[in-house]
Amino acid sequence: MLTSLVITLETERRATLPPHLGRASNAIFLKWVAQRDPDLAARLHAPDDRRPFTCSSLMGARTDRVSGKAITVITPGQPLFLRYTGLTAEVSEHLARWAESPPSEVEIEGVRLIVRGATLDPAVHPWAGQTTYQTLFRNSLPPREHLPRYLELEFCSPTTFHSKGRNVPLPLPELVYGSLAEKWNSFSPVAVSPEVRRFAEECIAISRYDLSTRAVPGKGEGIQIGFTGYCRYATLRPDPYWVGVLELLTNYAFYAGVGYQTTTGMGQARRRVEEDRREMKADPPG
Repeated sequence: MLTSLVITLETERRATLPPHLGRASNAIFLKWVAQRDPDLAARLHAPDDRRPFTCSSLMGARTDRVSGKAITVITPGQPLFLRYTGLTAEVSEHLARWAESPPSEVEIEGVRLIVRGATLDPAVHPWAGQTTYQTLFRNSLPPREHLPRYLELEFCSPTTFHSKGRNVPLPLPELVYGSLAEKWNSFSPVAVSPEVRRFAEECIAISRYDLSTRAVPGKGEGIQIGFTGYCRYATLRPDPYWVGVLELLTNYAFYAGVGYQTTTGMGQARRRVEEDRREMKADPPG
């Protein structure tokens, strides 16, 4: 089961917050899980490169700069959102319960936010959704005669990769699709070939992009450098199986996130569709 829960929030007073609230969002998520299932919360908190959930930072907030430093500004009447995705039935069950009966409020960095609603319905919010691995697999395989020439991803929160002991803030095809394939095979009952990383490296080219770098505070005084924006990938070899797998993983990115630290607000991504090329209407996750 795959779910994407969007929780609508509102503040009663103007407040300033840190620029990236992914760790605070993660703490809220684990606290909610622990209230219903302490054992699951402990397992989700244990060190693991591929955890079965993602957490956004605070969506919809405005970012300002004061004395050269970025801050998040929230004001009454401004719609704010938190987004959580579940990559297993166990986690998705909790998200479905929260959609039906959300908490009345949350607290982020000492600021109280009122919960105005919660949904899994993409008709209510474009970042919400619900499906199964089997359905996503079935719906993502293109007919042989209609293999896509291009695949596009929108990276809506800072995204980066750890590769060979280094931080790589670049959407290289083998890193993007390699990380998605690893996560898919960790949680899906329908496996794809791990050789997709090699195919992406050898047979996928970046044809267009519009990217910028962003710094995300890490633990202590450390920072992570990530990128946001979009990237178009061109398929150089129209192989039906491999292009079908890439199509599948491009759609999976909406739930799985891409790259490093997707449980603390990084790597929020989705397939870029035609209307997105004209103008991004929805507030992206910060």
